[in-house]
Amino acid sequence: MQFFNDIPEIPETGAPAVERRSEQRFPVHPDFQLKAVLSFVGRDDTGAPMSGSRQGWNWKGRLVEFSGAGARVQLGRGVRAEVGDACDLTLTVEDLEVLIRSRIMSIGEAADGPVFGLQHTIEDEAVWNDYHRLLEAVSLGAMLEPHFRETKPDESGFLPEQYASEWGSKLTVWRSPADESVVAFEFMLNDGVVRAAAGQEAEYLACLSATHSRPASDIEQSRLRLLFQWVVPNLAPCVPDDVRGFLKTYAA
Repeated sequence: MQFFNDIPEIPETGAPAVERRSEQRFPVHPDFQLKAVLSFVGRDDTGAPMSGSRQGWNWKGRLVEFSGAGARVQLGRGVRAEVGDACDLTLTVEDLEVLIRSRIMSIGEAADGPVFGLQHTIEDEAVWNDYHRLLEAVSLGAMLEPHFRETKPDESGFLPEQYASEWGSKLTVWRSPADESVVAFEFMLNDGVVRAAAGQEAEYLACLSATHSRPASDIEQSRLRLLFQWVVPNLAPCVPDDVRGFLKTYAA
């Protein structure tokens, strides 16, 4: 059964400028296997610094949301800091580790521990490029919105539905008309496509233009697979749970 178009359609809007992506805040799902460590000088009960250097003062936390300009990180209870303190945020996922010089601009209280609002200072181009990779990966899933959901089968004989964003991502899903279970998907991620049908291995394509595509090379496939694995945990709330589960089987 033919689910997919021979050539994926590249979104007409294209990806927004880097500046827009830098300003937008993107929520980070707890399922995303990303480690966050915040380093700053600890303070005692009086609020006085307990060291002259923040080296070695490392607290594990969870990245709640982030943008090109800053981030919100939740730490465990009992951590003491003050607004204005300098800090380093280290983000690690797979083989990517990026350290961002930052400053604590706000401290909010939450049941699971304080949430620190950070303002970044990124002057190194290599650091920005690595950090932007994370921004891009999260935005491609987190910014998806419902586009359509058909109640009648298309030419494949299945029920299509679609979620799209202006950030260069488009997720099309096909369901069985018998029980509406998910049977296939096609996920466009900028200039690449990941697609699969139930019981089949995922296929990776490189989009050359709006009318041409080809199977991804080994290097392209490796990059696209990793991007897909980063995107899937951060899908927008509008994506149904059964679709998330189906995609996770291919992102494992």
